[in-house]
Amino acid sequence: MKGGTPAEQRLQGMLDAAGLPVKASYHRAQVCAILGISRRTFFRYVTLHEIDPETGRPRHPWTLDSYKTRAHHRVRYQELVEYVARNRTFERQAEPDPRQMGLFGS
Repeated sequence: MKGGTPAEQRLQGMLDAAGLPVKASYHRAQVCAILGISRRTFFRYVTLHEIDPETGRPRHPWTLDSYKTRAHHRVRYQELVEYVARNRTFERQAEPDPRQMGLFGS
């Protein structure tokens, strides 16, 4: 899958690194392998996910929307694409301005 948005391309690289194909959804262990997170972090991401009613976007950009099949959380492929896009944007918006770093001395 060469085309797609930058987030899809980045996710494809993450899937390749984890040795996983593109699927409709992924279970907890697969998501942990894709994102390089622990089981505990995964549960924090899914339990703290909440949609802001005013914006329709997640209150916290680092959380994941999931659904349950019996007692197992699953995350949709499209949610992972949106997660990658959200967090790249968040990093760029929240990173320090290089011009300000000189104010703190080297």
